[in-house]
Amino acid sequence: MKNNHERYDVAFSLGAACACSVALRRAGLQFASFPLDWMAGGTLAERAALVASRFDGWLEKDDFVYKGPNPLNGLGMFWNRRTGLNHLHDFADGAIENSYAAVREKYRRRETRLCSLCDAAHRILCVYVSRPVGPKVSDEELCRSRRLLADAFPAAKVEIVHFSSDPERSFSDRRFTVIDEGAFRFEFDYNDPKRDVNVNAVARALVEEGFTAKDHRTAEEKRAYELAQKMKKYGASTKTGVFVAKLKRRLRRLFGIPRA
Repeated sequence: MKNNHERYDVAFSLGAACACSVALRRAGLQFASFPLDWMAGGTLAERAALVASRFDGWLEKDDFVYKGPNPLNGLGMFWNRRTGLNHLHDFADGAIENSYAAVREKYRRRETRLCSLCDAAHRILCVYVSRPVGPKVSDEELCRSRRLLADAFPAAKVEIVHFSSDPERSFSDRRFTVIDEGAFRFEFDYNDPKRDVNVNAVARALVEEGFTAKDHRTAEEKRAYELAQKMKKYGASTKTGVFVAKLKRRLRRLFGIPRA
């Protein structure tokens, strides 16, 4: 089934973890960072309610419980007893006071960005990718989550897409179902034994079904993003460093000099 709707004004991830946001970016649907991009835990309905509340009181310092160091990145793992969300990529390891102010300010920017874009939007796309080993999302929960978000942003047409991993369905045999008005589901095997979710498969499914979104970034934001990507690619920390790294690479190619 092909999605023939006009493009969305904004698309964002509801979770269930970082794979959804990464897939949206690779599909050319998400162009900025939003609050739920890197969170683990919580149900779809709980996450939708959190967005609908405009993230009211969701990051109070006293609600966090330290769970130890994250072996993957050396940061601290903190569970929020109020929301049920796990923060695995935000706080420095140790006492939360050491990094709380900076993390809170980062998420305040993301909250403001998402809510402002949704308030100004005519069409909104929300995507939720269930972990292959995670709990199933019922039709009722999917539709209820969409209604919560639609009520929160009444000026926009809100649609929600849920990915459910089905080990019996290949990508070519994937199923795209309209559950209700504005509520859709993809079903196919996107399990990745090493990375949990096959992000490229999720992104490809969105592209091939015709989902598109406007790039809402300003020219300045686009330039900053492109520079950040180049800095990452060349291992540089400044614009000048990128230029020098590119120049060295060209000279090595020109004179056939192997890398050290």
